[in-house]
Amino acid sequence: MEQEDAAGYDRARIPFFPAVKMLSVMRIHLSVPTAALHSDLRQSLRLAMQLGVHGVQFDLRSEVTPGRFGETARRQLLHELSERGLTAGSAHFPLRSPLTEQDRQEERLAALRQAIEFAGRLKIRRMTIRPGTVPESETPEHALLAGLLNELALGANHHGVTLCLIPSGDSAETLKQLLNQVKSGPVSVDADLASWVLAGQSVTEELRALFGWIGHLEARDAARGYGSRGQETPIGRGEIDWDEVAGLLNEMAFTGWVNVSRREGADRFGDIQRGVQSLQNLFAGGLAGA
Repeated sequence: MEQEDAAGYDRARIPFFPAVKMLSVMRIHLSVPTAALHSDLRQSLRLAMQLGVHGVQFDLRSEVTPGRFGETARRQLLHELSERGLTAGSAHFPLRSPLTEQDRQEERLAALRQAIEFAGRLKIRRMTIRPGTVPESETPEHALLAGLLNELALGANHHGVTLCLIPSGDSAETLKQLLNQVKSGPVSVDADLASWVLAGQSVTEELRALFGWIGHLEARDAARGYGSRGQETPIGRGEIDWDEVAGLLNEMAFTGWVNVSRREGADRFGDIQRGVQSLQNLFAGGLAGA
């Protein structure tokens, strides 16, 4: 009879990755997005603690927002994190339009500035955003994007926050060219591995090409072949070679946050739980606190 854990999840379904011993030299921090665990934030924090991760990622647009969390609520949230042995590892601010879109641009930028300031007060050091496809170089649109990122990075640096850009099918060279134009504060790449698979890009080639620029990593898997674009899958069931990813992170001496997420599927919490356990086994001695 197959064994199930207390939550009713079949342990036989958890992908097994042999531990990579060389990873003991790095310190990986695992997090999960609270918005994907439960609609109630306190329940999400309890579940994150049960998963055995180091921290959580907050959605600063619709979940943990400046308007809902005044000073008292902010302190209470930090206290609840501490009580559960968790850290606010990163924040995400979903944009509804590209950063350079002229329509409602000032409103968009004002909301981003407010989120960055709020992230700093929550002691969050990484905030992920998807600015949209990088325009071709030597165009007014490219210059506009670089200018906006310089403005935002300056404010983020003031609050102790690093912006991590989620690519939208852009090549590593295009991203590096853009990032090299941001001089006002730190900015890096949020490596969303599943997005690379779905865009037909090589995960390992992109990681190698972005050596030194990775500030955050989204642990999602995906496979092409389900229709024209493909689809996200549970970790270990897609096209990503996680052993190779782990080896590359070791080469990079990566010490940042690996956010285990799931945006599709009927059992998102179960898939996240199994993904966390898989990566805990994979990183073995390389996990922070191990």
